[in-house]
Amino acid sequence: MKKPTINFYRLLRLMGVFSLSLLFLASCDEDDNGGDMPDPEPTQNIVEIAQGDDRFEVLVDALGSAELVDALSATGPFTVFAPTDAAFEALLAATDGVDALEDISQESLTQILQYHVANGKVLSTDLMDGQTVPTLLNGNDLTIGVSGSGVTVNGANVVVADIEATNGVIHAVDQVLVPEGFVIELAPQTIAEIASGNESLSLLVAALGRVPSLLDAAGDETATLTVFAPTDDAFAALLTTLTDATGNTFASLDDVPDYVLERVLQYHILGSAKTAAELADSEETLEGSSISVDGTVLNGSVNVVADLADISASNGVVHVIDAVLVPSFILNSLNTVLEPAIFDAEGRFTTLVTAVETAELAGALTNADATLTVFAPTNDAFTAYIDASDFADASELLASDMLGNILLYHVLGATVPSSAIVAGASSAPTLYEDDDEDEVGEVVYISNNGEDGIFLNGGPQVIIPDLEEGNGVVHVIDGVLVPPMNSIAEIVVASAGADAPEFTLLLAALQTADDTDGDLVELLSGDGTFTVFAPTDAAFNAAGFADVAAVEAADPATLRAILLYHVVSGAAVFSTDLASGAVTTAGGGDVTVTVADPVTIADLNADSADATVTSVNILATNGVVHVIDQVLLPE
Repeated sequence: MKKPTINFYRLLRLMGVFSLSLLFLASCDEDDNGGDMPDPEPTQNIVEIAQGDDRFEVLVDALGSAELVDALSATGPFTVFAPTDAAFEALLAATDGVDALEDISQESLTQILQYHVANGKVLSTDLMDGQTVPTLLNGNDLTIGVSGSGVTVNGANVVVADIEATNGVIHAVDQVLVPEGFVIELAPQTIAEIASGNESLSLLVAALGRVPSLLDAAGDETATLTVFAPTDDAFAALLTTLTDATGNTFASLDDVPDYVLERVLQYHILGSAKTAAELADSEETLEGSSISVDGTVLNGSVNVVADLADISASNGVVHVIDAVLVPSFILNSLNTVLEPAIFDAEGRFTTLVTAVETAELAGALTNADATLTVFAPTNDAFTAYIDASDFADASELLASDMLGNILLYHVLGATVPSSAIVAGASSAPTLYEDDDEDEVGEVVYISNNGEDGIFLNGGPQVIIPDLEEGNGVVHVIDGVLVPPMNSIAEIVVASAGADAPEFTLLLAALQTADDTDGDLVELLSGDGTFTVFAPTDAAFNAAGFADVAAVEAADPATLRAILLYHVVSGAAVFSTDLASGAVTTAGGGDVTVTVADPVTIADLNADSADATVTSVNILATNGVVHVIDQVLLPE
């Protein structure tokens, strides 16, 4: 092996420079220390010195990000070639895709920083030209250069040397040192960042912006998700499909209702991170329903775009797909009576939609072979109903055993446009059946008052008629229809036994009345259709019946005649059907109705006061009850 040669001339020159430097430093030390004071011992470790020096702010942040603070606070000793802030800024500017330290992966940042640290304390006086210094990054050495113009490390200039610490020494350098051939890897981006950085996913980003909770999840570093990301072309195709299917114009995502958009987006997200190889044959989504997976094909027709599967994110995995996945609940609603509620631009039917799904009635309403009429209550209608009911809130209603029956009571088994509803009073059977042996559903009573509107059961009004769909028609209403649970007689009995009874004397009268031609309690419990003007206990008191004993002491035939004078047989006459004029009662005589505010009813007895209707439209299985404050007396 050839022996190394020594250039004595160069060595002497270096020694001369070194000697002059020592003389200069010694002179400075003597001036600074009074001539013979030694340098004070360092009191801070390497990290503490860097933290207190504004030239190393980026380095301090980098040590924290790379979790090297504790390592460089240890006993050591270490030699650190510390890049200044300007050095880091130059690296960031020269590296594609990197604007800040956070854009560099933790692994790359750690390796870069390890490349700046050597074991042992190496002062500048220990450095020689051409010397190699092993670093903490195994297998990677630094090359020292010493010349008359100063010291370099891998070509970077040492701008401040020998900053001594309790556990080593710092030499500030003007460049970040990167091993030859080293590739700086970018930090994994969140799913939201990946989508934002991909021009073909701009509509997905816009859609997520409409649903803040999902956008937050996509940008949450702590989340763990799988997102099937439709391309812009996929969303464009969806808009075309919706336009063709609904007959409405979906020119942009802005035309897609919030409810639909949120459900569709949820249907693209799994609650765990899964690569393509990890996907099962069926995967449940955040929307609640599942998608089928067959290799790279979803739901039988949606394809994962080649080379765009398994995009790793800091909070999950992204698979780009060529079509939008649509939940069957929404897809099957197109061109059916459920569509107007789901696709309402103002979101006025979200309670109804949730109720239909909860009661598992979507299949019946989206049956293409069915012919249906749906009376659709708005959200405001449900709110008013809940406030007036025993339900604390919507969740209690949705959990109620009554929910399905209430919804079926809003549906007719035939298509009935408003033009087919006869003027005046009529009724129609609903899909709700209260008796398994009865093949006819419980009826809803309809009042068609022409220009004054169409009313149901004397209350809810049709506010938007005739939304025609492929399997029927929808009429929007401003109230909730509740199927009757009790007959007229049962309503009277229940009130008589209530904490604040109203019909105690009416019940006593019904029980005491002559039953030669039929028991009145049984009559009003039967299958007929009746309208009853029901006097309160106070009304009976005013008519001379002080208590139950007084009623029971009355002539049964007289009681029967009085009670039948309060009954209209063969019709359920709601407040919306009432008109001023004579009405024939089941007793044979007429009463005179005056429709005003309030509604009054006069009998044919000149000595009687007119009765005021104080409460209306108490729906029964066999008619309707209106409460009055006077007993009507036949002539």
